[in-house]
Amino acid sequence: YVVKINNYGKFAHKPKLKYAYKNNSVKPLVTIEGDGAAIHYTLDGSEPTLQSPLYLKPFEVEKTGTLIAKAFPTSGLNSATATEKVVRYEWLKPWNVASPQPGLIYNYYEPADPVSLESINNNKAIKTGTTSVISNSLRQRAEKFVLTFDGYIKITKDGFHTFFTDSDDGSKLFIDDNEVVNNDGNHGNTEKSGRILLRKGFHKIKVLFFDGAGNNSLNVSMQPDGGKKVIIPGDVLFH
Repeated sequence: YVVKINNYGKFAHKPKLKYAYKNNSVKPLVTIEGDGAAIHYTLDGSEPTLQSPLYLKPFEVEKTGTLIAKAFPTSGLNSATATEKVVRYEWLKPWNVASPQPGLIYNYYEPADPVSLESINNNKAIKTGTTSVISNSLRQRAEKFVLTFDGYIKITKDGFHTFFTDSDDGSKLFIDDNEVVNNDGNHGNTEKSGRILLRKGFHKIKVLFFDGAGNNSLNVSMQPDGGKKVIIPGDVLFH
């Protein structure tokens, strides 16, 4: 038998998707780069075709969705698809906190195996208190525990803020009940991050952390756009 392969080696390169938020715009400005072939895209997660919108210049995305782009050359094979989730942000307004007290409320759990973030649903905390540091230093045994931190964070400037959790094992971070960082799972030291658009003032913050076994660590940082990344200082945490 003989197999004939047409246009072997002649194909369009996968488009490169880039986006940015200019001047605290809530809408991402999307740029798609290619090798000269016509690029068609969709914003609803469907596969692009020649009938899909043709990319001509950078454009703003009006709502959160999945951007998929594909290059269609005049001859040769179409490119692979490029996929990127694009988010239209909403300004989160601050909460009115009548008499904020320093530090977050923490709860400490020692559930039975297997330990996960969901372990708090079926167990009672064996210790509760306040803390100005979000870390694993509040553990009462070497491994297999869960910690939660709840309260408010004081934001000093309007704009985008990026939050980070670096943990072993899993962690999550929420701002105003919105999941900003998902770093869940059994793993060694891993850092993940997420962005959110905040008005100046008090915002709810919640951090969940668990250790399944072995070594453990937790560091939680923040970075305003144009500012430095720092471990969240205790003087901005309240309950």
